[in-house]
Amino acid sequence: MLTTETEILEIIQNLPQPALEEIRIFLDFLTWRYQKNPPRKRGADMISAMRGKATTGMTSDEILNLTRGKD
Repeated sequence: MLTTETEILEIIQNLPQPALEEIRIFLDFLTWRYQKNPPRKRGADMISAMRGKATTGMTSDEILNLTRGKD
């Protein structure tokens, strides 16, 4: 069965107020879930800002040894 937009609007207009609130919440969720450009996480922004900035010329092992301290 194919329901047109007009028929859907007619059905929605005849619903009681509590049901309309549930529909609004559901539509808000769909809008958030399927947005074209989802917001990036703060951590991803930080990593993007740091990427390619290291210029020490040190290897990962050398950096790890510096951060661990002396045994």
